[in-house]
Amino acid sequence: MSFSAISFGQSYPNRTVKIIVAQAAGASPDVVARTLAVKLSDIWKVPVIVENKPGANGNLGMDLVAKSPADGYTLGLVVPSVMVINPFVYKNMPFKPLEDLAPITQITAIIFSLVVNPQRPYQTVDEIIAYAKKHPNEINYSSAGVGNLQHLAAELFSFNAGIKMNHIPNKGDSAAMVDVMGGQTDLMFVPLPSAINQIKAGKLNLIALASKKRVSQFPNIPLMSEVGQAEVLIEGWTGLVAPVGTPDHILDDVQKAIRQIVVEPNTKQSIESQGFEVVASSPKEFKQFLRLESSKWSNVIQKSAINLSN
Repeated sequence: MSFSAISFGQSYPNRTVKIIVAQAAGASPDVVARTLAVKLSDIWKVPVIVENKPGANGNLGMDLVAKSPADGYTLGLVVPSVMVINPFVYKNMPFKPLEDLAPITQITAIIFSLVVNPQRPYQTVDEIIAYAKKHPNEINYSSAGVGNLQHLAAELFSFNAGIKMNHIPNKGDSAAMVDVMGGQTDLMFVPLPSAINQIKAGKLNLIALASKKRVSQFPNIPLMSEVGQAEVLIEGWTGLVAPVGTPDHILDDVQKAIRQIVVEPNTKQSIESQGFEVVASSPKEFKQFLRLESSKWSNVIQKSAINLSN
């Protein structure tokens, strides 16, 4: 398919479009955003640039999006934490994600993985649980930040397994993985796309997947549900939003462009080879999905008595 052959409205866009990513360069959302930026530039014949604005578990970057002009020239690449978790974690949010950001599309679903430092004496889920029960609070786990989906995943695992581990938050996927690889921490739940290169290089051991089905890249790696942890199902995702008030026709045009990109066979294969699954939902479908996700994670936080104060 020639992306340049796809026809969209002539009035939008007619100048540079900016995609704000609220995570550091190299994190899985950044990978998605940069792939889209190149393809969108081909379609629209205008520059599409990515700006990384990490901080406050995504709040910093998405606050910039929420307060930008609602003209379609500033978009935000979002993940679960900023849209459906932070409102239950932070007492003073600078914006209201479901009210101040207009859903465009859920781009992908993301497979979450449990990775361990290769030098640790526990290299299976059962071994982690056994060790943690004998040595309470000795296992340190990384995350990309307090309240991040990685944090919630580890707390949910701890609660269901009846163990206690220490949370060592960091600033982004990459920094958290460096801690695990360097031995400063022991393990973490992390989006598979973020960790796939380190796993293949032997710097991290992949021991389980918190997904509904196994993945072709690692066919022998079990699901958490297959090792007695059925409740630990973590579905990450990426999506695209705009400031609320952005005209519907612009939201629809952007969604159509994104869908054309991600369903193209070569692009789809490339995305899936990195541990993502293509979704490309409509604005209406993404809005409903966000409502369901918000309800799900608020219940998990409450019922699991997850401590988000550290």
